[in-house]
Amino acid sequence: MALTTTLSANLTDARGDCPGVITFKGSITSDKAQIVSYIFKRSDGATDTQPKTLKFTKAGQTKPVSTTWTLGGDGLPYYAGWEAVKITSPGTVTSSHANFQLRCNPPANSILAAHGNTDWHIDTANEFLFGKNMAGSATAPHHAPDSWNKTHIHIGISNTAKYYYDPGAVATGADTNIPNGIDRTMLFFYAGHGNPTIWSTLGDYASQASVRLANILGSGNLRYYWQCSCEVFAHGPQTCTPATTFEYACPDKFTGGADSPAMRNVFQRWGPALSSDLRMACGGSTEMYCHTDQVDRMWSDYDNRATNHDTLAQMFLDGFGQAGAYGVVPLCMTRGGNDITKTPLYDTEFTNAPNTSGASHFYLMYPAGSQQANTSPLLPEKIPQLAPIFKLSAALPPQVMKSLKPGTHLTISSALLAGGKGKLERLEQTGTLHVDSGKVSLPSGVSLEEKAYLQRATDFLREQRWQEQQVSEPSLIRYMTASMPVDGKPSDLRQSQNGVTVSYRRVIPVGDIHAEILGSAGAIRVRLNNDGAVLSASKTWRAAVPGTPVPIKAFDQARSEAIGELGNAAPGYVLDRWTWGYKERQIAGGQSELHPVYQFAFISPTRGDMEHPPRLIEIPAAK
Repeated sequence: MALTTTLSANLTDARGDCPGVITFKGSITSDKAQIVSYIFKRSDGATDTQPKTLKFTKAGQTKPVSTTWTLGGDGLPYYAGWEAVKITSPGTVTSSHANFQLRCNPPANSILAAHGNTDWHIDTANEFLFGKNMAGSATAPHHAPDSWNKTHIHIGISNTAKYYYDPGAVATGADTNIPNGIDRTMLFFYAGHGNPTIWSTLGDYASQASVRLANILGSGNLRYYWQCSCEVFAHGPQTCTPATTFEYACPDKFTGGADSPAMRNVFQRWGPALSSDLRMACGGSTEMYCHTDQVDRMWSDYDNRATNHDTLAQMFLDGFGQAGAYGVVPLCMTRGGNDITKTPLYDTEFTNAPNTSGASHFYLMYPAGSQQANTSPLLPEKIPQLAPIFKLSAALPPQVMKSLKPGTHLTISSALLAGGKGKLERLEQTGTLHVDSGKVSLPSGVSLEEKAYLQRATDFLREQRWQEQQVSEPSLIRYMTASMPVDGKPSDLRQSQNGVTVSYRRVIPVGDIHAEILGSAGAIRVRLNNDGAVLSASKTWRAAVPGTPVPIKAFDQARSEAIGELGNAAPGYVLDRWTWGYKERQIAGGQSELHPVYQFAFISPTRGDMEHPPRLIEIPAAK
């Protein structure tokens, strides 16, 4: 019997955080009593320089051998290799290769953000990460958590399309380049100009055809791809009925046909770009307002996720869609198996783990409902000549909550709540109230008329004594889902509803008129399941005491100032809609006053005009 040796890896397909440790165990069997020397060899060319020895005392004796290999990380997220045992004396015998592959997660809580243009979008990318514009001014109270690893890339460079591209799709692709590749982090966020098939990349343009997100064989391991860019995720007919401000605003009217300007198919355009490991890709079906307020709204939802049970997809849809107030319709997309509820569209926390829900289907989530018809100007009753600056303070809680200390909660019972019970709590500093049923919304065949959801929300607010006389007309968002097999045909398209949100904006008396509260605060929101059961509700409300009235700019003066901020680009825009009100952005308690503002929404009159994306300009209303 000759000398024999074996070796195997404990993990032939290792996945997880890196560096990873692969353990190899094997044996050497001797045909007689003797001293045997051996080394370990690896696929990367490494070989032991000092042989190890084993002493065998009789023929047929087997002794174990083992070693470990630590590898993987930001510079090596994927490796397929082997290790082997080589007997060097007496004679030479080499074991079969112990093959393995290592697939690393990206670093946990890591974010890259990039801008496609050096206009206001460079500020948006920076605000998403740090809450500050490029000048260093604090602009977005809510932003990516301070403890996360955050990097604003592509600053000061040009022609960055290659950093979005996979080298397997295009030879010049460098999507895992350090430091500029986008496919090497937990979350990537982009802000810039776009249309359904391309987006700006600082001098050139990128397109979906050369993108392969989370392609681990190409060393890509992204988990969330978020893009604030006009129409890059366009889906459905170009023109909606009734007519909307923006094109592609009704993805629920998608017929399943091939992608074309008249009927966009996001499955077809983006499907090949989404590797099965990617958890989610989100962007705009319509044109998008990519400004400070949108960033602030999204991260505000995230900061309050423990009580409102929003999914990450809903946070993106609410934040960058701004409840449809300006005609914007975003969507989120993922791959999965046969059950949409197992897909990352239902993530409530960011994770660096890969998507393991399957790869046989594409799934979408997007808003629909009354906001789709909200295309008329957001006109106030009239503009006063004088208006007060309001002082903000904590709101008085309803009677039932007066004995409730901050940081504690009450358990309440209500037939209107999903499951019949909920947790009620309040935040002293902001006056924010929360009710949480502990249940989440799931898609079903049930769908009520809009008036039924509005009535259920009204009934719940009345029952909880949360009703206010001075609120705007409610808006309703239906969260819709759509699915299609990866190789499906139009008849395979399936659509469903995944709950609704009813929102009321606070209005505040100014003389004989009412002004709406603008911003991420000053709202009542009720989340309902498809059957009308209340899932959660929140009321962000602080006491507002009027101070001395100040003179208010006339509309023409404010509009002229807004046009002035458009600069040389002004001839390429028309005013789509405008409103006047008070701005309450900071719900963390840092804002002590409400100041009057004008908001002007400018759009290009030319379809597909990438050089003039929507601008939302805010002008102080006080003279």
